[in-house]
Amino acid sequence: MSLARRGVIKVGYNTRKLRMIQEGIAANVVLKDEFDEIKTVAGFDVSFTKDNKVVCAAIVFDAKTFEVIEVKKIIKDSPMPFIPTFLAFRKGPAMLEAYYSLDHEPDLLFIEGEGILHPVGCGLATYLGVELEKPTIGVSTKLTCGEEKGEDIILDGKLVGKIVRTKEFANPIFVSPGNMISIETSARLAKEFTILPHKMPEPIHKAHRAAKKKAKLIQNGEVKEERKEDVSEYDVDKQVIDELTVGTY
Repeated sequence: MSLARRGVIKVGYNTRKLRMIQEGIAANVVLKDEFDEIKTVAGFDVSFTKDNKVVCAAIVFDAKTFEVIEVKKIIKDSPMPFIPTFLAFRKGPAMLEAYYSLDHEPDLLFIEGEGILHPVGCGLATYLGVELEKPTIGVSTKLTCGEEKGEDIILDGKLVGKIVRTKEFANPIFVSPGNMISIETSARLAKEFTILPHKMPEPIHKAHRAAKKKAKLIQNGEVKEERKEDVSEYDVDKQVIDELTVGTY
């Protein structure tokens, strides 16, 4: 049975056109280190509410001290339903808006999602990296395509990512470059930016917790309606950020 007949894909979404866009983006990916010194990094993640709001958190860090420099949160209506392999079009617009709202431009982006580890080489991190012309790294906790060969992830006979173990006795993370960075460097930096007891790189961990917390507040009616459509929200309250270290994600 097709995805459309199962109700996964809603009528009216031209997935063929979206696939063509993905293929065009993938054709512009650069898989080499296109940067010098990394002074600041940013993590991006989204959470969804039951009424189909997309809550995106973007957090900028000092790359050496891991001190939080800036936090932005974007709340938008979801532009489309969940469609496997097309998540970039569901999550990407909010992430782009969050990026453009930042006052501090990061040198490197960590994205919760895939980069070239994707059926046509255009996961969320690639979508963002090519659009922004920024070095991006995609990190996920599940392997949605490809096969494991040692520490390598192979798709259609090509190396597309690395299996990285950041925490003893925990499942590994799956790392792939989005744009303007190599596979090897992506894996190395994902590990370097992870702080135990968390298994995800710290920029993603903090962004994940911030987006999830904001979505929960909205869900519980603790955020006023007029603030739900704010373009951005600046918040570097240290106590709030410290609270986001809870959990092992």
